[in-house]
Amino acid sequence: MNSSLFSHAEQPEPAKDSASVPDVVVERQVPRELHEAFNGFTEYLHLWWPEEFTEFGEGTHPEIESAALTESGPEGESAVWATVAERVQDSKIVLDWVRGHSPQAPTEVRIRFEPVDAATTSVTVQHSGFAAVPEAEETAGKFAVAWPQILDRYARFMGAR
Repeated sequence: MNSSLFSHAEQPEPAKDSASVPDVVVERQVPRELHEAFNGFTEYLHLWWPEEFTEFGEGTHPEIESAALTESGPEGESAVWATVAERVQDSKIVLDWVRGHSPQAPTEVRIRFEPVDAATTSVTVQHSGFAAVPEAEETAGKFAVAWPQILDRYARFMGAR
C-alpha cells in the first residue's frame, strides 16, 4: 500500500476478453434541420431525457454545461455523468462517460449529427471503450438497452413518429 498523501487508487482491472466487447451504436432520424437537431439534443436535454435513466428520478434536471454532462436532483443533489472531450456545433459531441462505472476508467460516447436532407438529420450515438471497465460485457449490455430508449425519446421530442 502506498502511504503517500497524494496517491491515487489503482486502475480497475479490465475484464478478460473485454477487447471483444463491441461498441453500442444507435442511430435515429429526426425531422429537423441540422442546427435544430443539435440544439434539441444539447440545449433541451432536460425536457426529453427519460427519468428512468437518471440517478435521482422524477424532478431531475440533466444538462450539458460548459465542460460536463451533469444531473441535478430535486433535493439539490448533483452528479457528473460525463465530461465533454469535444464539441463541434451542429456536428458532434464527444463525452468521456463515467456514469455507471469508475471515473478512473471512462468510456467514450460519440454523438454525431449528419444531414440526411434539408429537413432531416441523422443522429448516431456510438458508445465505446468498454475494455477499460471491469464488467465490460455487463456494462455494454446495459447501455445496449438504454441508448435505443434514450434516442427514441429524443426522436419523439424532435417530432419523429
